[in-house]
Amino acid sequence: MSLVLGGCELPAQILFPSLFLIVRTLVNGLAGFAYLYLRSDYYWKSKLVMWSSMFACCCALSSIGGMFSFLTGEFLVRGAMEGVVRCLIATLGIPLALYLHAFNFQKYQSIPFSGMSVILIGDASVLVFVLLEIFWAGADYRITVSFAVAYICILGMTLVAVWAMHDMCAEQADIIALQAESQRLQGERELFRATEATLEDLRCIRHDLKNQYSYMQILLSQKRYGELEAYFQQLTDHLPAQLNYIDCGNRAVNAILNMEMGKAKKEDVQMEHQLVVPPVLPFAEDDLCALLANLLDNAIEECARLRQVKDLPVSLRLEIYPHRTYLYIMCRNTTDRKQLQRRGTALSTTKADGRLHGYGTRIISKIAEKYNGCAEFGLDSGNFVAKIMIDMLSGETGGVTA
Repeated sequence: MSLVLGGCELPAQILFPSLFLIVRTLVNGLAGFAYLYLRSDYYWKSKLVMWSSMFACCCALSSIGGMFSFLTGEFLVRGAMEGVVRCLIATLGIPLALYLHAFNFQKYQSIPFSGMSVILIGDASVLVFVLLEIFWAGADYRITVSFAVAYICILGMTLVAVWAMHDMCAEQADIIALQAESQRLQGERELFRATEATLEDLRCIRHDLKNQYSYMQILLSQKRYGELEAYFQQLTDHLPAQLNYIDCGNRAVNAILNMEMGKAKKEDVQMEHQLVVPPVLPFAEDDLCALLANLLDNAIEECARLRQVKDLPVSLRLEIYPHRTYLYIMCRNTTDRKQLQRRGTALSTTKADGRLHGYGTRIISKIAEKYNGCAEFGLDSGNFVAKIMIDMLSGETGGVTA
């Protein structure tokens, strides 16, 4: 493409100078976009910001170089010095490229659309000035100076916007990471409390068994077999029909779900479940804990709110089972929400303080995307339904075991 343009440059500049400059600018932009689209593994938003910013910077530097070269020849000295000035300004493309590479958005999966729009508007403004300069610059040195100052200001604002947007995304990612860590620590505290309560129950059971064995020993020694048989029958009648303990075959999932079942029981929320979990999962235990804990915490809180505020009947159901190479997770709970408010790919929180809440669905989506999966949230007949699929072939080695 460059060779074709190079061969046509001289006759085209003579016959259609303005049109040729416009076509060359557009072709260079399309060539850069095609190269970045085919060769880069960045997310599409990161590609768009990188391409538009780099293209605008190149156009701005080319125009600024031409303007300063023109002003050098106009007021200082003509000849080689004009070319030196143009070359020096062109070399600024290297630090600009390094700057954009350092502040790229590749590792951030959620980029606010408003911030990205500010960057793109700044880039578009540079391109508009390029087109205007093609027709107006050169007629008067004052116009050239005005264009040069405008280029520098808009380019500076765009670069500052890139830095500010990158800083915002980094801060948001840190908040999500801290929220996930807080969720994990809270889960560990809940597990510690549950373990402590279980140990206390075991102490009570041991004490009761000791008394029961002593009583049975007395009945046996006195050959009061009828009373002993009646006592055995009484103990049998008081045994629970089944233990409220989840055992899905995976140790880590068992610990998380039993902890969440304890929370649901405290809120008087009945949790139904259908679980077919492989004994070995390739996911990091922290990720699995954060995903399930956020999923069930949101559901339990919503059900508890409806019971306390509106005294409505509630239901909560969790399903986990393999589907081909994916692990499918579905959580459905009663809700009174009529529509979902979204912030990008995540849902807006319904809690009073949105600054401290609302990261649960973001954490879930981020973990799903980490393992080449997806998360979907929706409403269905008065129920909030969350569906997650995570690829069991993309997980880390040495993951969650039974």
